[in-house]
Amino acid sequence: MKKLVPFAATAQTKLFNVEAEVEAVSQDAHLLVFEIHGPVERILWPAPSVIESRQDELWKTTCLEAFLAKGNAPTDAYLEINCSPNGNWNAYKFSSYREGMTTAADVSVRLQERSGETQRVRFQIEIKGFDAAEATFHGLTAVIEFADGEKSYWSLKHADANPNFHDKRGWESATTR
Repeated sequence: MKKLVPFAATAQTKLFNVEAEVEAVSQDAHLLVFEIHGPVERILWPAPSVIESRQDELWKTTCLEAFLAKGNAPTDAYLEINCSPNGNWNAYKFSSYREGMTTAADVSVRLQERSGETQRVRFQIEIKGFDAAEATFHGLTAVIEFADGEKSYWSLKHADANPNFHDKRGWESATTR
């Protein structure tokens, strides 16, 4: 698992460790795993979903995310995955850095597992319909909103003056271990 770091260290973010990993499990399927360690009762969790479905703007509250691309240049296309801890999800394709955004209709996302304890929660997310050969670079990110309204932005690294998960300078090669 790779450690994610908060964009800003606050009294609350210092209480948490967030880790994630993504792995190609077949030619067109990836497994995304997140673990959040700390006083998880302080996190504002989205309301349970009766039917898990594709929805926009999940990133406005607690959301687990991944960015997958074949290249790391700003002009290279990439895929953005959003998955709410309640199972709602979405997938978007971009033709280049924040350009040409379209819904990735051929990609599906499913929250396979959510388990928790007092000091730890784990999420396992299946991504289908994206060619493993197209995912040689990835950004693993999370938005965590706390019960008091504070939002924190977690990533492998932050390369911009503002939280910017689309900035590939914060991503890693899929071969980096």
